[in-house]
Amino acid sequence: MDRILVYFIVITNFIVAIRFLHKKKCEIPFFLALFNIMVEYRLISLQLGYGHWVNFDYGISLKFNYEIAYAVSDLIALGTTIMMYCFIFFYRPPKRLLNDSDYYLGKYTLSKKSYIVVGLIVFSIFQLTLGKSISDNFVFLAKVGNNSFIILLFLITIFTKSKNRATKIFFYVLFIAMAYISYSPRLRFQFLGWMIPIAYYLTRDVKSSRKVTFLLIGIVLTLIVFSSAGVLRNKKIDEMSFKELVSDSFQRMLIADDINFIDGFMMMYQIYPDYLDYDYGKEHLDVVLRPIPRWLWKDKPLAGWFQNYSAKYGTSMTTIGFSPTVWGVFYAEMGVIGVIIFSVIWAWWLARLYSYFRSFASSLWGILVGIMLAAMIPLFRSGDLAGDVLLIFLSYWAMILFVRGYKKFVVKELRKEFYLNKAAA
Repeated sequence: MDRILVYFIVITNFIVAIRFLHKKKCEIPFFLALFNIMVEYRLISLQLGYGHWVNFDYGISLKFNYEIAYAVSDLIALGTTIMMYCFIFFYRPPKRLLNDSDYYLGKYTLSKKSYIVVGLIVFSIFQLTLGKSISDNFVFLAKVGNNSFIILLFLITIFTKSKNRATKIFFYVLFIAMAYISYSPRLRFQFLGWMIPIAYYLTRDVKSSRKVTFLLIGIVLTLIVFSSAGVLRNKKIDEMSFKELVSDSFQRMLIADDINFIDGFMMMYQIYPDYLDYDYGKEHLDVVLRPIPRWLWKDKPLAGWFQNYSAKYGTSMTTIGFSPTVWGVFYAEMGVIGVIIFSVIWAWWLARLYSYFRSFASSLWGILVGIMLAAMIPLFRSGDLAGDVLLIFLSYWAMILFVRGYKKFVVKELRKEFYLNKAAA
């Protein structure tokens, strides 16, 4: 595909997404269009000489050139365009499935205050102390559960209408402490996993014209968080000045080292179907299979192209350090046809999920949509579909239980009010 045509499509998608945001107050197409722009930015940074192709030796003869990069870029643009316009097609204005309100949300949140505080303390202690004595994999997965409790703590602060200055200062200090604890070079999503929902909640009612500005600022801040954490993966913070950290983070942003989606997809593009057969849905099936321990099912299918390639060709296992995007996963499933089919399916699923989150009359919808946007970052970025879904579930399992309990609480309260009003009449 001609590059001018690709850029025209990408820019057109961005304009359409902004108009849809103005009209429907929905940010999902905006996220997709902006994601595609970042993909193209990585390619432009390579062309301008700012960045370099990923340099990993997997024992595989992989090529990195612009011919393959353009082919992959075309596939991502194709998948993004299909998903975005199908989402717009499937989108329906949310229907109120639950006649709740902030009164009920506040009442229920404060009734669970003790559980939330205990959960926050337990997971914070777990991060600070137990992380040094338990296997890395377990800690890596388990400690993200603090995301839900930090979000719920935020709801407590919202509905605890205290005029006591000491109480307010306590909450501010507590959130600063949570930010310090959760910011980790090894697990960058954890900080964003609670920060984005809270930021979205606070700006949920902002006018669309201003919201676009806030979203763009949010993207820049997200990139800064990723870049700074990426720098701290290789250097200790006590060995750097603040100026050096800012400089190195900016340089990392300039070369688009944290959005090397093109590079990752190029690897998969050369593996399927020449070295490995298409998966035909196995990548999605692995979402269900991943939690099953291998000691319980010794012949459980391997997940991911590199593990399957290593098993087939006898290469050594190593840690993968690239992000082929969710469209790389679609390509591994069925090639170009997979990119098209799964983009349509995912658009339908995203539209249904977004409508459900917006169905709450209370401001809880702001938290839920914020969680959805935060979850889409690892889901669309890394290409490890099963691992990303597991990460998201472990991050928000407490929020799932909270929403489930809240719905039952509201139904019970509405039923109680109905009978009281009926008796009074």
